[in-house]
Amino acid sequence: MQIIQHIIGQYKITTDWFLSALNDISEEDGSKTITENSNSLEWIAGHLITGRYRNIVRLGIKIDPYKNLDKFVNPSIPPPNAIAFDKKTKYQGLAECREQWKIYSTIFLEALEKADETILQTKLPAPILTGGTTIMDALVFAALHETYHVGQMSIIRKSLGYPAMRLSPRK
Repeated sequence: MQIIQHIIGQYKITTDWFLSALNDISEEDGSKTITENSNSLEWIAGHLITGRYRNIVRLGIKIDPYKNLDKFVNPSIPPPNAIAFDKKTKYQGLAECREQWKIYSTIFLEALEKADETILQTKLPAPILTGGTTIMDALVFAALHETYHVGQMSIIRKSLGYPAMRLSPRK
């Protein structure tokens, strides 16, 4: 099995975990933080959606820009150029996040299935935190990054009094 197939498997699980972590969370609870210095579920969800959007673009797919990109990315500075959570910012609600995630996940997973070695070995302008400078390197990092943030979502979920997220894939 090629490495990309393993990465696709990881993204499929993370796709499901994202939705599971947000399942049945109220819109009101989506904007709450559990400590003074933590992120809200809305911010984390939007941050991950931004990552999916950017990876779709990296894979050469032409789509309209993510409408909330300006809340998560500062294009005037070099990567990593994420904008930190700000309690004063109004982020999109969880229902909208779930729907955007489903749309981008479908596009992203289809693009990954079709990606050939030329695309995967395309050089990026900046090195990736885990090492390397190719789209494949970025995809490996992004899979790890998504898992990290879904873990945060899971902790916030339980801290807000919701039952644990489901780890097994939907049937």
